[in-house]
Amino acid sequence: MTTYTVCFAGTGCSRDEGEETRHWSRRDWQLWMNETRLKSHKDIYHSDTGYIPVRLHKEISGVLAETEPSVTVRGVGENDWHSQMDKSCELLTEPLAAPKDLLSYIKSYSKGNQRSVPSQLTGWASAALALHGANLAEKSGATQINFIGHSRGAVQAIMAAWFLYAYSKKKVPVNIFAIDPVPGTGEWYSIQTQLAPNVANYTGIYAWDHLDVGFSALVPRPNAQMTSQDEITKLGKSWKSLAKHYQLADPLARGELDQPTGYELYACRGRHGTVAGNTTSDGLYDPTKASALAAPVPELIYKMARGYLAKWGTTFEAPCAVDESVLELRRKIHTDHAKFDAMGCGETRTSRLPSRPYVRQVSSISGRKPWDTYYLDDVAGDPPYKLAFPVTVERKNAGWVNWKFL
Repeated sequence: MTTYTVCFAGTGCSRDEGEETRHWSRRDWQLWMNETRLKSHKDIYHSDTGYIPVRLHKEISGVLAETEPSVTVRGVGENDWHSQMDKSCELLTEPLAAPKDLLSYIKSYSKGNQRSVPSQLTGWASAALALHGANLAEKSGATQINFIGHSRGAVQAIMAAWFLYAYSKKKVPVNIFAIDPVPGTGEWYSIQTQLAPNVANYTGIYAWDHLDVGFSALVPRPNAQMTSQDEITKLGKSWKSLAKHYQLADPLARGELDQPTGYELYACRGRHGTVAGNTTSDGLYDPTKASALAAPVPELIYKMARGYLAKWGTTFEAPCAVDESVLELRRKIHTDHAKFDAMGCGETRTSRLPSRPYVRQVSSISGRKPWDTYYLDDVAGDPPYKLAFPVTVERKNAGWVNWKFL
């Protein structure tokens, strides 16, 4: 069995995110004035983990630009490399037999300068990047595909599995390690909220302390082979609706189904960036705020990602850079948790304000309704009492899938 690994970067991240400090050229209304502005400083990331999807690719293939036996895919609204001020590398549209409506939709996102704040906000380029990743996987000829992604990159991994399932003549199993998948605002497609039938394993990491509006996390529904439900019989007519007739049991709702196999959901302290390698005390982007107290979360997720990918057949050239055990890292997270409490507005999350503003929202529901969400501290159930996970007194109605708390 040969394994190919595709590493999807998150929104606004280049293929050398965390390895290089990136600037954008800026020209405002004073056209004769040119300047550059900082977009991402490599020092916000832990030196041992880097930005996890990119660093893992480097540890698999040895060189950032390498495309065998792993590859990176740039993030939405960014070019491939930090040095590309006004151009990107053209995305693949073959060898998958993608339909004309998809090829037409992705055309403007497949080449040219992709650095765009509006594009980062809308996320419309996700389909182009997902198809590119799926084409890279198909082109590799591997007999097993591993996807790892962060943010919209994790969502693209879920979409890419559907493109392989629908547009490839081969039946190759796909494994997905998703780090805080967030589609953003707007429509959530059916191919995002449901795992494709070719997905053999899904592991999702979800940041407990990220409360920003518009950052509801995606929890895709397990497929039939994971849950002994009826298999898919009909695909939707368009690429967006491939899974329209295949929305299986909602993992966030109450239910009596047996626990799924090959499907694991983890809750972890920290913000959206923290779980991907960011060590700043507030989970934001100022390198002067890098803190050793936030480091155990990136170290833990990096170590877990390597472990799952290795279990699924990925071979690493470089040894694991984190020596501490998973148990020791978890002990550090829950012994000195003040930084993580502050990221989510304090140690106490119950509020007199309506709509529980200090609780992360998640969803598994396709469509355009922004209120179709759940509260994470409802659906995940009660954390173990020895672990420092702030919850609200209002929590109720845990979902039928059991969560694990890191």
